[in-house]
Amino acid sequence: MKTRRTLRLISLCMLIVAVVFVFCALSVPTLGKTIYIGSFVFGAEQWRICYMIYVIVMAGLFIASFFVKKSGGKGRSEGE
Repeated sequence: MKTRRTLRLISLCMLIVAVVFVFCALSVPTLGKTIYIGSFVFGAEQWRICYMIYVIVMAGLFIASFFVKKSGGKGRSEGE
């Protein structure tokens, strides 16, 4: 039970940090530096997509933490 609680607390902290980061990043009009890779331009709209993917992944990790099963017990290895 302690492992699940710890995992949920860590996941919640990670999610809060991610949401604050994305909020701050999206409030900046330029959203970072434009990168040119050959003829491909990675600009503000592409950064916005990266930030949104980051939030979706972090939310997914937080939600997944609620579906972690209890560990078997002390002293048991994974293969047993």
